[in-house]
Amino acid sequence: MKTKLTKIGVTVALLLSVSWHHSWAQQDDAGELQVAAIALFNGKAMIKVNSAKPKIIKAGDSFMGVTLMASDTDRAIIEAAGQRQELTLNGDAVFGPSIASRPASGRTDETLVYADNNGFFRSEGSINGERLEFIVDTGANLVVLSGDQADHIELDYERAPRGYASTASGSTEIYIVSLDSITFNGLEMRNVRAGVVPGDFPEVALLGMSYLEGLDMRREGDKMTLKLR
Repeated sequence: MKTKLTKIGVTVALLLSVSWHHSWAQQDDAGELQVAAIALFNGKAMIKVNSAKPKIIKAGDSFMGVTLMASDTDRAIIEAAGQRQELTLNGDAVFGPSIASRPASGRTDETLVYADNNGFFRSEGSINGERLEFIVDTGANLVVLSGDQADHIELDYERAPRGYASTASGSTEIYIVSLDSITFNGLEMRNVRAGVVPGDFPEVALLGMSYLEGLDMRREGDKMTLKLR
């Protein structure tokens, strides 16, 4: 007997040219990561991490656990240890313990996310306490993970109900699961529906409306404020 599939309208086409980056920070003995901006350019920056020799990196690239999300001649947006900060010329930033080691009391009701050079709002978070990177996608009605990402966080999904998702190349099978918790940039939501697409696509987990519907969202240029309702 064939299993009936329910249509889940998920838009994943925007991820065709987006790469998935981990920013596992290499911290000093005090548990902190110190980053300084030595020079700023459009799309790249020279940064100094702790006592290492300064290095020029392009937006989207990482150096010693620090990812350059966006840059122009006035400022740079960097991410490390699950946190995102803004750097100005000759300014510095200090990152504390990674998001995976933050206590529950470190969560917040409001957060600010910056767009990268491609215009996408992305940051690290966690699913059921396991660290993962997300990209905000208001066009997806579910949080969407690839099978590889689900395996990485040890999510048992293959016995879950199945549906199918609409993509740029047609329809694809998807497993519908319920996640105990999702934390994005410090904002936690519980009992969130999600879809798992077998394989390695999407390359970055989509933070869809099954999570975002519990938030107030306000965008101002390349900044997006997310606040729990």
